[in-house]
Amino acid sequence: MTSEERQRKVRWLMRYRIAEKRIKRLEAEKERWLERATRTTTAPTYFKYIDKQEDKDKLTREQRRRNEMPPVIVRGGKHLTLEDIVAEMDTLDRELQEAIYRATALRRDIGQAIDALEDDREQLVLYYKYVDGLYLEEICVRMGYSYRMIKNIHISALNNLIIAPNCP
Repeated sequence: MTSEERQRKVRWLMRYRIAEKRIKRLEAEKERWLERATRTTTAPTYFKYIDKQEDKDKLTREQRRRNEMPPVIVRGGKHLTLEDIVAEMDTLDRELQEAIYRATALRRDIGQAIDALEDDREQLVLYYKYVDGLYLEEICVRMGYSYRMIKNIHISALNNLIIAPNCP
């Protein structure tokens, strides 16, 4: 197997891990927008001022100080309305669902290609590495083999792996 063929197979197998990272990024982005939604105040907010003298006498010192301040309008941060945030979260939700769908289809395709291998050890190494995202050192510990043995199984698995010619 040439170096280019090997790299093409590795890139194809790594697509699932990349898809999972994209899903995690979209989930984190959605969480940030949700946090913005809970921090946003309605705009505008007006303070209530007391004009009658008998009502002013009942106020505490702090309330009197605030009452004597000029009118203030408080707005939410950076001109984002709650509707804007909901629309952005809806868009992110659709992107997230699409990313999950693509990752599921990719996981199925990769699983079928790995399951087509005859050697169970080769299948397990490829699943650990490209689906679970483990390093070869971690695979050694899980399988109870030396690093060199796992590396050889990995190379053999890549050589034996058959992917469609039109895969990137």
